[in-house]
Amino acid sequence: MMLLRTLLLAAACLRCTASLHVCSAGVASFVGEYTEDSLTFDGAPKFVNENGMSVYRHQGYWYFGDMAPWPPMTYYRCIEGCGYNSPAPPLTGFQPKKGVSAAPSPVLQSEPCALNDEL
Repeated sequence: MMLLRTLLLAAACLRCTASLHVCSAGVASFVGEYTEDSLTFDGAPKFVNENGMSVYRHQGYWYFGDMAPWPPMTYYRCIEGCGYNSPAPPLTGFQPKKGVSAAPSPVLQSEPCALNDEL
């Protein structure tokens, strides 16, 4: 029950913001700020970063991928323990697709990535 409450709160929190951030990932093109796209995918918002990579829901599950080719090229997916048909993407739980992607998996956050000011 606590996990369900946490997922619902995370989904509600993500719906309050129009942008999400990934600060590290095994595939560098997935790092950056994701803004909510004007189009929905699978009845849920789709988020796109400055490199053209997307976070989107397909058949009830959330994915990181490249939607330029068709069908989309999936790099990371969140299927186990990620809340089927959740209205917003989970912050964690994505797994690299074998043979296509690399660890570490992206982690979504609502705050911008911290800048490294150290020399």
